[in-house]
Amino acid sequence: MADEKASGTTANPGRNGKLNKSSEYIFYIVIGRYIMILKSKFFSILDSDIAGPLTRSESNLINMASRVFNVKSFITIREVALQDALCIANRIRTNMINGDWFIGSNQSRQLSREQERWNSRYKATYGMLTQISSILENKFEGISASIEHYFFVMFFQETPIGMLIFSNNKAKATEPSNIIEFVTHVGIRNCGIFLMEYAVNKSKTLGKNGSVKLIPAPAARDVYFKYGFGFQEGYMVLEPAKSDKWGFWSGGYYFKANA
Repeated sequence: MADEKASGTTANPGRNGKLNKSSEYIFYIVIGRYIMILKSKFFSILDSDIAGPLTRSESNLINMASRVFNVKSFITIREVALQDALCIANRIRTNMINGDWFIGSNQSRQLSREQERWNSRYKATYGMLTQISSILENKFEGISASIEHYFFVMFFQETPIGMLIFSNNKAKATEPSNIIEFVTHVGIRNCGIFLMEYAVNKSKTLGKNGSVKLIPAPAARDVYFKYGFGFQEGYMVLEPAKSDKWGFWSGGYYFKANA
């Protein structure tokens, strides 16, 4: 289980919303009160007053401040049915294959350390998506009827870029809701928190006060600590009402980006 730390570099959705391989760009994307710096194949998301994609060129970087935008306005999260979730997980995985996200090497081309780390991220993300597909294909057979499952998908415009599988045990009123799997597309940076906010507020709606728990991949533990999770009885647990990293406004919890 992981969030974007186990995902990777990026892509260029054209006007049709598809993720495609592109040349190198640097993008600064404002989310709340912090900035993501995305290098290499990321989304060339254009503001309405920008005629072309942002590039590494000095002239574009000088005017970068006027070109930043709030990526959250382009992102939606939807609850979907199990079969739809399976199709979407396979769709993200297929995009990673067809979009040439893995960096190949040959005798004349040695990979840099950064490229090797990127490939490790690709493999981890692909493995998680494969695991999610396997879980969904089994349709949670044999699971207690008191446990309900939910499937949340994050979209950039109409392109799926992340997924969270979530369960809630109705028979245990004080038990936090459970995050079973959590993954973002290899090309996503710092957007997984939107899925986490959605899961926290779903937990609140289900009467669990926003509390969620998970078993993280070792490499993702630091990310969850930053989200406000702590260890409890073999799980990492987030209790947003008790965390200074989370706030409550207009009936819902939100992550304080600068906490």
